[in-house]
Amino acid sequence: MTSAEIEQYFIYHNSNMKLLKIGFDEIRNQLKQIYKTRNSELFIYSLPSSSPDKIALRKIEKSLSRILSGIQVSWAEESIKRLFYESNVFSDGQREYLLEQPALDQRWYKTLKIVFCIAYDLVSSSDENCVLIRIENERRNLGNELVDHYLELKSIITNHLVPNFSIRNKVQHGEWEYAFKPSHSKEFSQELTNKINHENIITTTSRFTLVNAFYQMIVDLARFKSNSFAIDSMLTPFEYFYDSYIKKIRYETLKIASPDIEDFISQIVQKEIRGIEYRKVGNN
Repeated sequence: MTSAEIEQYFIYHNSNMKLLKIGFDEIRNQLKQIYKTRNSELFIYSLPSSSPDKIALRKIEKSLSRILSGIQVSWAEESIKRLFYESNVFSDGQREYLLEQPALDQRWYKTLKIVFCIAYDLVSSSDENCVLIRIENERRNLGNELVDHYLELKSIITNHLVPNFSIRNKVQHGEWEYAFKPSHSKEFSQELTNKINHENIITTTSRFTLVNAFYQMIVDLARFKSNSFAIDSMLTPFEYFYDSYIKKIRYETLKIASPDIEDFISQIVQKEIRGIEYRKVGNN
């Protein structure tokens, strides 16, 4: 591909991401608005769980949550497609190799590996896709810290991105409340059902933030060399900002593991109540 073609494809994928982000924000705002719904003077989410009004609203909440999950993973998928067309990162051969990967998780694994190899001069002319490279065996060459960084990023894909992709597959196939085992969905799975029903506005928002942070780390790794980084010429942006990005990712993973949705809703309701009271005082 020519430089102009690469730039144009980057623009295409970037436009897709922008539109997905608009959809994500719109559905998220609709969810937050649901929590403010009132029946006469009462907030429906303050009613007992057995209330018919609350049961009905919970179903709408769940439906919008599933749509939000689907948009979030679609955004993650476009993120890596956009990465393939970042300027001066991949060769045509590397880009084609990554695009041909059949599964989204493999695209992320192999992208991380190739980008890491590019950043630390491990790519050879006979193995531009780094198929034969074992980064975990490069400690003498790279040092323990960089190899440990690579392995930690790889574990983030395994523990947080891959489960995210599997949830999207269930959601996109219409398994919004009861999930079935892959690949042909012939057998009900309680485990997958539990994972699907664990998802809500908190987990999906945290997944969005996590993927964005991870993406930025990969871009930093791919695009910059140490001697061109103004803040510290001895480090690359990837190395300099590594701890702050990892701290953000770990914070989001804690929220994904234990999302306190009831507290989240309560805060929205209480804020709405304060706003109502404030407006009443203002009108008087």
